[in-house]
Amino acid sequence: MTFNAVPFMEPSQDFVKAGAKEIWEYVNPNHDAHPMHVHLVNFQVLNRQPIDAAAYQADYEKWIDGGRKASDKPVPANYFTGPPIPPDPDEALSYKDTLKSYPETVTRIITDPWSPPMEPIAGIANSGTELPATYVHHCHLLEHEDDDLMRPFTIVDPNAPLPVDQGGGHGGGHGGSH
Repeated sequence: MTFNAVPFMEPSQDFVKAGAKEIWEYVNPNHDAHPMHVHLVNFQVLNRQPIDAAAYQADYEKWIDGGRKASDKPVPANYFTGPPIPPDPDEALSYKDTLKSYPETVTRIITDPWSPPMEPIAGIANSGTELPATYVHHCHLLEHEDDDLMRPFTIVDPNAPLPVDQGGGHGGGHGGSH
């Protein structure tokens, strides 16, 4: 299990400008739910949408085997089997740091503006954040973390250009086979 079929130790492919608000999609083509935790980020669950997981997974594997050409990457919207479903009652209008990625669904979250604490905290040596700063998002099931269902993302200076995507990054995770 990986995000975007990339092992955890590979360099970050997801770059976010400090202060940006983003929508991430977690695609879960598996038959199991994943409690996904995003470090340093508060977000709201926007909705979930069911997908034809088998068709998506087959096309996703073809994309990987075919060299990960951006133009061939499956687009989740082409696999939807129903309308968006609102967040669960315990998620509606509340900030979270962990989401439930249900089986055979796309879960959308919207991040609070990315603002790591930049200024040093009085009395705490070496506190504050220097950009770029790398954090992780991962499945909270220990066995899934151990199997690489976790990836780094990097917060960059808002005035700097974003690095070029090196193959499948940015835009959330891909639980399971993401």
